[in-house]
Amino acid sequence: MPEMDLAGTYGGAGGTTRRTVLKRAAGGVAGLMGMGAIAGCGGDSTTSATTGAAQSEQLADSLNVLCWEGYTDPSFTQPFTDKTGVKVSSTFIGSNDELITKLRGAPDQYDLISPSSDTTNLLIENDQVQPIDLEKVPNAKTTFEFFRTAPNVNVDGKLYGVPMSWGFIPIIYDTERISTPPDSWEALWDPRYSDKVSVWQDIALVYTGALLLGYDDPYTLSDDRLKAVKEKLVAQKPQIRKYWTTAGELTNLFANREVVIGMSFGGLTAAQLRAQGRKVEEVIPKEGATSWFDNWMITKGSTKKATAEAFLNHIQSAESQKAIAKATGYGITNQNAVELVPADYREAYHLDDPSFIEQLSYWKPVPERQKYLDVLNAVVAA
Repeated sequence: MPEMDLAGTYGGAGGTTRRTVLKRAAGGVAGLMGMGAIAGCGGDSTTSATTGAAQSEQLADSLNVLCWEGYTDPSFTQPFTDKTGVKVSSTFIGSNDELITKLRGAPDQYDLISPSSDTTNLLIENDQVQPIDLEKVPNAKTTFEFFRTAPNVNVDGKLYGVPMSWGFIPIIYDTERISTPPDSWEALWDPRYSDKVSVWQDIALVYTGALLLGYDDPYTLSDDRLKAVKEKLVAQKPQIRKYWTTAGELTNLFANREVVIGMSFGGLTAAQLRAQGRKVEEVIPKEGATSWFDNWMITKGSTKKATAEAFLNHIQSAESQKAIAKATGYGITNQNAVELVPADYREAYHLDDPSFIEQLSYWKPVPERQKYLDVLNAVVAA
């Protein structure tokens, strides 16, 4: 797929079958991702505050959040703190499996988490999250219907998640070192980039290997196909400088000129590098890429449900959605902000055509998840 011109915009997407949509449409998204800068932000006394629902609530003075980088950017969390006095303290994750591990180890430490669509059902099944009262999060009533009704968060008539963002897994490359845009995942195996490649140490690497090998469903691979993916990924080892675990780590590898090409989760690394004056682009290869959407969920152990719901209502406001788009470059999830974002961002994500969102092949629960993780671990250790 050709890359998109990034000048003066922010955000990222662009069908017949799901796989065709994924291949053709995603190139536009990858090109638009990552134009905003990112940053993190920063017990139980209470304070009286007015929520986004214009209701008087007794709110806790803080929320502890376990989330992806960029999901508590001050551009949209500080207004919540200013309005309510609630401080948002963040712990960032590098993978959904890390989220699972941290939550299991300290179930009472976090109030809100932001798992992806292949992980939410597992948390619901294990009774690790609480149902959300949509009446307490009225701004979420105008999220795109797909996110509001997805089986990833709707179970037995109960809603367990409010969407945060959605997007794709692209290739990222240094345009000063690579003049011709890569058009295939095979570029990450190219001997010309020996010791200059970095890929995500995450189950998504297995998904990507499956796409490169032409497997239509990367979430239900047979043992034979998993073996083939493992062999393909092991063959990549001579090109690997480092397996990255956070967007910031990948940023540093590019900033220090240790790598020239890699696998990104889109947006954040590109934004950080451009802020440093580095020239990078993101592109969806011809084999396609996996898609994801992340949800905010309230942990079972949290005693601050009203405060968490007030925060969720805040981030679903139109102004917050606009700020989220600018800060992360990811797809927004609420129809209330469609007219507030730039036209090229709106067009790239097809926000005027909600059916587009429904056609994408998002990460799904993996029945044999441990087998996938065993493959990943074996590859990294090889």
